[in-house]
Parts: sequence; structure tokens; C-alpha cells
Amino acid sequence: MPKTPLIEMQGITKEFPGVIALNNVDFDLKAGEIHALVGENGAGKSTLMRILFGVYRPNIGKILVKGEEVSILDPSHAQKLGISMVHQELLLVPDMNIAQNIALGREFQSTVGILKWQSIKEDSKENLSRVGIDLDMKTPVGRLSVAQQQMIEIAKALSWNADVLVMDEPTSCLTPHEVDQLFILLKKLAKQGVGIIFITHRLEEIFEIADRVTVFRDGHRIDSWPIKEAKMKMIIDAMVNRQISDMHRKKISNSKKEVLRIEDLCTEKLDNISFSAYAGEILGIAGLVGAGRSELAQAVFGADPIEKGQVLVNGKPVSIKSPKDAVHFGIGFLPEDRKIQGLVLSSSMESNIALCVYDRISKFLVLNLKERRNLAMKYIDSLKITPPYPDRLVRYLSGGNQQKVVLGKWLARNVDIIIFDEPTRGIDIGAKAEVYQLMVDLAEAGTCVIMISSELPEIMNMSDRILVMREGKLVADIMNQDTTQNLIMEYATGLRKQTEAL
Repeated sequence: MPKTPLIEMQGITKEFPGVIALNNVDFDLKAGEIHALVGENGAGKSTLMRILFGVYRPNIGKILVKGEEVSILDPSHAQKLGISMVHQELLLVPDMNIAQNIALGREFQSTVGILKWQSIKEDSKENLSRVGIDLDMKTPVGRLSVAQQQMIEIAKALSWNADVLVMDEPTSCLTPHEVDQLFILLKKLAKQGVGIIFITHRLEEIFEIADRVTVFRDGHRIDSWPIKEAKMKMIIDAMVNRQISDMHRKKISNSKKEVLRIEDLCTEKLDNISFSAYAGEILGIAGLVGAGRSELAQAVFGADPIEKGQVLVNGKPVSIKSPKDAVHFGIGFLPEDRKIQGLVLSSSMESNIALCVYDRISKFLVLNLKERRNLAMKYIDSLKITPPYPDRLVRYLSGGNQQKVVLGKWLARNVDIIIFDEPTRGIDIGAKAEVYQLMVDLAEAGTCVIMISSELPEIMNMSDRILVMREGKLVADIMNQDTTQNLIMEYATGLRKQTEAL
């Protein structure tokens, strides 16, 4: 007799105005199982998990927890039922310490309402030990690394005696070593009987961690297989229902038109950086997390102060002290965190696409609404943003479509240099192919594309030339055809010393 699943979701349908997000979906999770959930952005994965966690209520369908039908009212109710969720955007309070964050929502109080700090500290320490790390409970979580903060989130989830742990894109901001540590922890929890739902866009990870994989597409559950029976191609075919080819930069740029030159640039975290970038090339920037790649982009874009050095655009020295200056000199920036730094989530697609051109579509401080609408529709159409509604708030778009809105903002400004910081983080395989093609199209039209990425295959496939950074310094400048992934990692880790040309 098979054991009753921890979770059964039967015939789940969820409708939003004008959209059927889930259509008659079945899903189940067994005790001690790591169940991978994959699909393109907008496929319905997150909606299903939000229903399980009590954020949404289904229009039709039922949920069984350990064989008993339940109506999950809200996240607090889900936690009391033993269901916890670790979101992609971590929900910690930076100024509160570790113990306070782990105990948040279930604080120990005396009969007269006074917090029992010693009990809170001891309980939090015990839950933190379950994830295998030992930290000072008084440390504010804002001082911790992303990987450590994620462990705090998991400890917080387990503190509710969770039988079910939902992990939404848990590896998107982690180094390979941190990913390995996370996988060790998840396998340990599974052996203890915890059922884990693992949502990821990195398909190679599911073969390392999952026992079973289920594919969603367009609000439907398409298929499910034990991982031993699954193949990468069958998963991709089920996800996208169309041909996805590997993207490679097919035409290597030999442009000699220098559009950007950085000379001896120093900031608080960068040490004497010098390089040139050319019209029509895709310049990749590689390095380990913390090497200074994002800091370099932020300095060039005027978001971080430059202490020493010079920036030249089209051969002329320029003073960039703010992003406004950078935009004036034809530089655009798609930041690593598009939701915080790239978009106004509470505004429409139309407003976001026009963010950098209000000076061009206004006269005497009066905005030309017709011109703004036409501009938005131009880039919604050309970038194939879905759904194609200019009034749709960007917070409701998938990650891939949000990234297209940020790109549309800079295309509307017609900049000559675009910096992409982790351009495909958190977006699915189909949207990745579209973003890659857009980058190639930009380069072939003469735009200088600078791409920062933690994914070496992405750097290798897309770049004409590759810069490697380590500890705030530029240690290599290599033509793509002259390098390998191993060589890049040798420079990034210090096994190979800085090239003499630098």
C-alpha cells in the first residue's frame, strides 16, 4: 500500500482578469522527495505554489495535506499546516538580528506579553543548527552574504515544523560552491522526511538534486517523470513546444571603432581598471561573485563614485557623476536586480519604457500622452512583450518580459553603449534565447554591448572578447577564440597570473 502523499492538488484552476493562469492542474509531493517544477516564465509554476502557500485561492479544485482536504486561508495558515516557502526575493529584515528573523511571527512571550529573548535565541540557534551553520545570533542579517541569508530563510521555514519546503529559484544568486552546500542540505532534509518542491530555470541542476520533475506550460501540467527516466531534450520540448537552438555569436566583430575607454579607474572596490570597448562588439566580463564586475558597471554608469581615473566616450573625456550623466553620454544599464534598480514595479509598461525619454516627449513640462503610447507600442511589438498591454503593471509580468521592458527603455533612448549585468538571471530557456538574439541584433546594428555573467557557457557563446576580473582588478583581456572555460577560471581564481598586456 503506497504512502499517502504529503500534498495533493487536484483540478486546480486559477483565473485572473483576462487570463487563465492555471487550467485543471494536478500535482503531488511525497515525503522525503525532492520534486523539481520547471517551465517557462508565465507557465503557472509560481501561481500554483502561491495557491499552496495561501497567497491565492483557487477558483476550482481542492488541496489535500496528508490525505485531508483543506482550504488554505493565508500564508500563516499554510505554515501551521507544515508548508513553508523560501521565495526568490528573500523576505528578511536586514536591521534585525539572526535570532529575531528566525523567530519572526512566532515570538516567545510571557503571560503578560513580554518577549522571552533567551528562549528566542535558543530556539533560533537550534533551528539554525539544522541547516548546518553556526553564526552569532546577534548578527544583523543585512551583514550576511546572500548564501547565509538563504540559510537563515530555510532555518526560519523549518522553525514552523515544516513537512513541505518550497524553494523558488534558490540558486540564482549563489556561487557554485554555495550551490553545492545548499544541495547537501536539501538532500539531508529529504532524508529526514521533508518534501521539497524545487523551482529552477537551471535545468542541469535538476539532474543533480531532484527525484522527480514536472513540466508546466501555459497554465497546464504537461508531464512528469522520475528523474532517472528524464532527458534534457524531452524536458525542453515539453516546456517550450517549439524549437530552441543553442545561441552562439555567429559573426565575430572586428570593429576598431572605440566607443568607450576606461583608464586607471579606481573606486572603493576597484583598483586601476583600464580597457576599451568597441562599436558592434559583445564584450563579456567574467569573474567570481565579489570580483568587482557589478561594481565596475555601476561606476561606469555613475551609480558608484569614481575616486581616480578617466572615462572616454567616442574618444572624448567625460565626467560621469550620476546615472543622468551616463545617459546623456549614450550609456544604458540593465542592472542585476531589475526589480529594484531597473523598473518601477508599481507603474505600467508604457511608463517604464518612457522613463528615459520624458525630456523628448514633453513640451513646456506637458507630456505628450499619444507619443508615449506610440513609443511603448513600438517596443512592445518589436520585443514581443506579452501580454501586449501597455497599461499592464510591470510587477505582473514574467521575469523575461520584465527584462524586455528594461531593454525597451534603453532602445527608446537610442544609446550607443548598453551594459547587461546578469541578463538572463531568473528567466527561462525560451526567454534566454530571445534575450541572446536581441543582444546579437544590437551588436550587429553597431551598438557596443557589455555583458556581465556568472554563467561561463553564456560568456563563451556570446562574447567576441572577454575581460576577467578578480578581487577588484582586471586580470585578463582575451579574444574569445583564444580562450577556454578552464583558462577563464584559472584567471578568476588566481591560479594563472594577470596577463602582461594589462
